[in-house]
Amino acid sequence: MQYRCCFFVMAVPTILLSTAMWAAGADAEAILEASGLRKLSTSFALPEEAELSKQVRDADSLKRELFDTQKKVEELKKQVEDKRKLMIGYLEKRRELRAQLAAAKSVEAHNRIVLTLNELGDRVVLLHESKQEEDSLKAAMSDLGRLTEQYIEHLLKMRQFYDQVAGKYKQLSADPAIKQAIEQYNAKNERKFSLGPSASFLSNGRRLVKLEESVLSDSIALRRGAGDLWNLNVTFNGKQSTEMAIDTGASIIALPWRTAEQVGLKPSDDNEAIQLQMADGRVVEGKLVIAEKVRVGRFTAENVECAVMPAEMGEASPLLGLSFLKNFTFKIDSAAGKLILAKVDDPEAAGRSRGSRR
Repeated sequence: MQYRCCFFVMAVPTILLSTAMWAAGADAEAILEASGLRKLSTSFALPEEAELSKQVRDADSLKRELFDTQKKVEELKKQVEDKRKLMIGYLEKRRELRAQLAAAKSVEAHNRIVLTLNELGDRVVLLHESKQEEDSLKAAMSDLGRLTEQYIEHLLKMRQFYDQVAGKYKQLSADPAIKQAIEQYNAKNERKFSLGPSASFLSNGRRLVKLEESVLSDSIALRRGAGDLWNLNVTFNGKQSTEMAIDTGASIIALPWRTAEQVGLKPSDDNEAIQLQMADGRVVEGKLVIAEKVRVGRFTAENVECAVMPAEMGEASPLLGLSFLKNFTFKIDSAAGKLILAKVDDPEAAGRSRGSRR
């Protein structure tokens, strides 16, 4: 995250004040205190340093809350995916039973198959109508987006505040009266003091830099496509790009056969066969492939699952689904026509995360 905000405060009033106090015969410590400095263990520092320490603690607290929400989102995504797989399994079983129904050799066998078909149908309806997992995931993702924006805004304000305090120190260090006051104070005292910033302030500054470096955000321009979906360019394995539609309801990237060939992801007979539920309720058999890298704008996800649709479905559109999007916080700004992506890196989860910055 690259931003620098600088504030410049006029040094003349401080210089005039300290100079006037020297002329009035004030002692060194009084001059330093009048300049806004307070005595610490080994330095005279600005009181704003305590506020920066508080802001750092608040940032750490926000980051922990954000990571906890990220974990909750991942758990809910798994629940939604498990539910989807269960529904597809029921639908596949019903298809098998229908084939058996025509070959039933007795009324008893026929009735048993019909009973099982009806039970599976009821289960599919219940799963389809129950939106508890999906609603919980939607709420958690909304919380994650809110916390990410809150965290980034907090870091921006911290940077502004840090630069402002650093600017004050620069002005004070250029004030000859302040330098003279510290020299006079040290001449009368065994313990020697210096003008801040303190070691704590500098440490907080380094901490701020690390927090800033952990954040990446970007917005990607979108175009309206078929079915009123938003389209954008997606690059596979750093080589081939293709236009895809964003589908936040798709659990996986879906590629038509021809598109898979174009981006170097043509499946073989050895690739796992998977059941895909289409938007119209149909269940078709596709092939599971893994893209080493998928990039949108500045964001790259690694080892991303993609479903290649049957060759006969040539009319299907390529869809950018959650197997990519789940690696980031994302939001579609329909008014601006932009996809907003953000990522806050968790060093402790670096080994678990598939998302990265490139």
